[in-house]
Amino acid sequence: MSQKKKQHFIDLMRNFDNAMLVTHAANGEMRARPMAIADVTDSGDVFFVTHTESGKVEELLRDERTLITLQGTLKQASLTGRAEVIHDRQAIRKLWNPAWQMWFAGGVEDPNIALIRVKPEEAEYWDMGGKTLVTLAFDGLRALFKGETIEPPKKPEAHAQVSL
Repeated sequence: MSQKKKQHFIDLMRNFDNAMLVTHAANGEMRARPMAIADVTDSGDVFFVTHTESGKVEELLRDERTLITLQGTLKQASLTGRAEVIHDRQAIRKLWNPAWQMWFAGGVEDPNIALIRVKPEEAEYWDMGGKTLVTLAFDGLRALFKGETIEPPKKPEAHAQVSL
C-alpha cells in the first residue's frame, strides 16, 4: 500500500474529534460507544482517555481486537486493530484536555484515568470532499438528466483500503 494512501488516511483521521470504539463483550457480542479522540500519531495509533474501571477496559483486557468507525458529512473512515490500556502518567499528562475534568474529579492526576491506544492494522476511508465532491456532483447531475447511474469514485484520494 502506498505511503501516500497511509498519509491521507492519517490526515483524514485528524479531522475527527470523536469516534465509535467497538469492543467484544464477554458473551462475544460487539459493543460500540462514542469516544473523544485524544490523539492520532504519525504512525496512525489512536488514543482515547477512559476510566480504569469502565466496561470497555475490562473488554479490551479480555480481547484486544477492536474496530473504530468515524463519520462526517463528506468523510468516513474505519480501522481495525489491537488495543492496549496504558497507565503511563507522563503520556496522560501530555494528552490531558481540561474538558475531561468533568469525568475525572482529580484532574490529570486522578488515579482512575487510563489511555486506550489502538494500533491499527487495516483501515478504509471514503473522502468525498474537495475536487471529488465537485466531480461527483457533476457526474450525478449528468446521470440524473440522462436516466443513468454513476459509479463511486475510484481515485485513491476518494477511497482506499490501507494496511498500516
